[in-house]
Amino acid sequence: MTSKIAAVPDAANNLAGDVRLRVADLDNNGAFDLLLASVTSARTPLIWLQGESGKFQLMNKPLAPALVFGTADLMGDGRLDLLELSPDGKLMEAANHGTKKYHWQTIRPRAHEATGDQRINSFGIGGEIEIRSGLLVQKQSITSPELHFGLGEQDGAEVARIVWPNGSVRAEFALKADQEIVAEQRLKGSCPFLFAYNGKDMEFVKDSVPWGSAIGLRINSQGTARIAATQEWYKIGRNELVPRDGFYDLRITGELWETYYYDYLALMAVDHPAGTEIFTDERFSVPPVKLAITAVATPQPIARAIDDNGQDVTETLRALDGKYLDNFGRGQYQGVTRDHYVEIDLGDDVPQSGPLWLIAKGWLHPADSSLNVAMSQGHHESPQPLSLEVPDGHGGWKVARPNLGFPAGRKKICLIDLTDVFVPGTPRRVRLRTNMEIYWDSIEWAKGLPDTPLKVARLAPGTADLHYRGYSVIHQANASSPEIPDYGHLMATTQIWRDLPGYYTRYGDVRELLAGIDDRYVIMNAGDEMSLRFTAPVPPPAGWVRDYVLAGDGWIKDGDYNSTYSQTVLPYPHHTRREYDSAPGKLEDDWEYRHHPEDWKTYQTRYVTPGIFENALRGEAGK
Repeated sequence: MTSKIAAVPDAANNLAGDVRLRVADLDNNGAFDLLLASVTSARTPLIWLQGESGKFQLMNKPLAPALVFGTADLMGDGRLDLLELSPDGKLMEAANHGTKKYHWQTIRPRAHEATGDQRINSFGIGGEIEIRSGLLVQKQSITSPELHFGLGEQDGAEVARIVWPNGSVRAEFALKADQEIVAEQRLKGSCPFLFAYNGKDMEFVKDSVPWGSAIGLRINSQGTARIAATQEWYKIGRNELVPRDGFYDLRITGELWETYYYDYLALMAVDHPAGTEIFTDERFSVPPVKLAITAVATPQPIARAIDDNGQDVTETLRALDGKYLDNFGRGQYQGVTRDHYVEIDLGDDVPQSGPLWLIAKGWLHPADSSLNVAMSQGHHESPQPLSLEVPDGHGGWKVARPNLGFPAGRKKICLIDLTDVFVPGTPRRVRLRTNMEIYWDSIEWAKGLPDTPLKVARLAPGTADLHYRGYSVIHQANASSPEIPDYGHLMATTQIWRDLPGYYTRYGDVRELLAGIDDRYVIMNAGDEMSLRFTAPVPPPAGWVRDYVLAGDGWIKDGDYNSTYSQTVLPYPHHTRREYDSAPGKLEDDWEYRHHPEDWKTYQTRYVTPGIFENALRGEAGK
């Protein structure tokens, strides 16, 4: 069923040839108007102004005949003028004048920076902007470097929400009327956040499992990443997790545009003799790193470090203090920069034989599907994982450990085996080389102690509660530092992402789903939190200390428009499937549903749609 919006007078003439219908708020009253004009012959443009009732009224004051090819604020007064060509081909402008001083807002969306980002085109063409001012709600597609909104009598906009061409979101709040603003795309990260009770507060520990098992991640314009592994182990230090009332308290939150599928979660309490330390290797690499707890002697400081510019960076890397090595600049795309290295002199105290480890702590600025697709178009350097180089004994360097991957997100430990890598008689120096944005906080070395007695207690969660929480305030110390969520302060409790529609796990107790690796899992949405409590074992004996390892298994799927089949929760993952490059089908035909249909009666009963996000600025009127 269709309804008439406006009648075109003398339609035979006014619709003849090539004409364009443009939509813009020409009188700034907060309602979009219509402009019909020819682009092939000079005719009188027709303008319909939309009033408060939503009806369109043809403007009775005729304009001069012309070819109209655009609208823009040429006078700088917040009114849209017409860009025209006269019948004899001269440039003209039709200045916009009005009797009512309605307010306006111009928004100029742009990519974060010319360098270090570039996952979208420079001005966000193809995205959309929606604003709310009082009861006035407007949405426009981004078709030019700036978008103009009329506000009527409103003196500002409470919020402007920009949905970029890849689907990521940015919101600007409390915008004053009658001005231009620039809205930049925020840099993007990924994966769930892990928080732990440290004896005083819940504090961010690091990015959590699942990190490396990304369903539908595009590695270029053609291919989708294969799932190499679904299990991950991450260390939690003894200063980061302290028992509270006999329990260890951990929280996992979903705060980005992602869905998580948790098949298994456990906490390992690892007791070891004082004077030793334990680590897990928290790199992402293909093939995957070995899941292991590695015991070492007390880590030792490096003797000296220089970057590839010859600058001494020893003090930057000697302490875990949040001061990151940032010596490589920014490339065109987030996550990839120039080839660079840091050279480490381990010193004279390094053992000449036996197990030896390099312990590098830092974070990765990751790429994503949109970036990988962009980098595959044209001629651009592809990401090169870490490699370890050592002196070759002839005045040069050789690669001793290629393809070392990279830190799996924020605040991660890279455990690199230095055993037998050195040429006899050469200095104990190494280089870590890559072209990725990897920011090191500290680098140490340690003697391996493989015979260290370890007492490992694997703890199942005594409580595992899934519920809605919202979104943490995010802090970033500087451009070299990762973005860190603040658990104690919420930025928003309403949905800020366009949800992937489908069935998720209902809120409440989910311990049964986390008990084993069995393709029965907790499905978390953005804004969800899983609270985990583990019964603390008796304290370690005298002369021993305790650290922890979070062991998990699962998958992650983001909503990036360039990720393969990223618009729904389907297809559900399972361990016998490694590639996710075929279109999802019906729920009843999905492998997971056919093997565990009972879960869709008891657990996977929460159906999520993007409606909350789509109607967020419209309030009750949009529901």
